[in-house]
Amino acid sequence: SEYCAFIANGSILPRAKGSDQPLESAIPFVSPPDDEIEIAGIRGMGIKRGVTIITGGGYAGKSTMVDAISAGIYDHISGDGRELCISDDTAMTISAEDGRCVKNVNISPFIKWLPGGDTHDFSTDHASGSTSQAANIMEAVDCGAKLLLIDEDRSATNFMIRDRMMKELIKREPITPFTDRVGELYASCGVSTILVIGGSGEYLAVADRIYLMEDYLIHDATGRSREICE
Repeated sequence: SEYCAFIANGSILPRAKGSDQPLESAIPFVSPPDDEIEIAGIRGMGIKRGVTIITGGGYAGKSTMVDAISAGIYDHISGDGRELCISDDTAMTISAEDGRCVKNVNISPFIKWLPGGDTHDFSTDHASGSTSQAANIMEAVDCGAKLLLIDEDRSATNFMIRDRMMKELIKREPITPFTDRVGELYASCGVSTILVIGGSGEYLAVADRIYLMEDYLIHDATGRSREICE
């Protein structure tokens, strides 16, 4: 279908402190009106394929929502609160893993060159944040993932974005930021991305859809974001 994830109205996404049980006092999920669809008699939010951004202030529920989407690939447990959160079953959560081992991975789409290393066949026993995240994405795509879930808080900033001022200042830069490639990933490989952000507006210009979370409720902010970008 044209959707990569679905969250039913009434779902309880937050977890109780110190456990994986649903938070009893949580606000039930409600879909934005324009994104509400019905599947088998169940109404909820359909997230379309492409590049989707979920943003909002601190502690607004952004990471909680993407965690629920990431759990949507598994068989569901009655009483979990997320029983009707369904995701493309190839979805993978991507983060920086500073210090991980990498063996023979082509990271050249993101890292053009490294001192004394071949990024077309990259190996290391102790990857940096940026090279580890590049390797994680390339491995996921090679394994057939069609949905990448990325939280800005768990990512290497220099890998994810570079604003216009830094591009102007730094002329010799081996890293092609993810924001420069995320649209191409979908257009050429059919790989969608859901990004959770809160600290930089550089992401807004590359998104197909932008959602804003306020007080644990989600709203469509695509139009307003376009105005700000212009």
